[in-house]
Amino acid sequence: MALLRHVEGCFGCSTTNPASLGIALTSTADGAEGRVRFGRGAEGAPGLVHGGLLATFADEVMGFVPHGGNAVRLTAEMTIRYRRPTPVETELVCRATPGETSERRFTVNAVITAADDDTTVLAEVDATYVVLVPRETPA
Repeated sequence: MALLRHVEGCFGCSTTNPASLGIALTSTADGAEGRVRFGRGAEGAPGLVHGGLLATFADEVMGFVPHGGNAVRLTAEMTIRYRRPTPVETELVCRATPGETSERRFTVNAVITAADDDTTVLAEVDATYVVLVPRETPA
């Protein structure tokens, strides 16, 4: 059975989708890391990043944590705790690490900080993902 691939037009990290958030993803020794800078168009409250975009940022990075090969993974549940207001025009870093795993389910924990201050946590996130397995088509 072939593994499903990440969608090139992904809203979070695509390099070809003009509406993409432009999240840069990398694998790390203990999980995954993502970087993004939200401009003025991402405001919720004046001068602050909309919380839904922070959740999307975390979700994209957390879904990049290795589990299930290159199979597509879907978010089953996510909890985000906003610790501090997040100013627009700030380079942000999300660091995600794996938690418990089973066959198709895995949990991930993450923190979002400013790139120039990794000691002040802006948001903490916990999520559960399910690896999507294609169904066999009847003959």
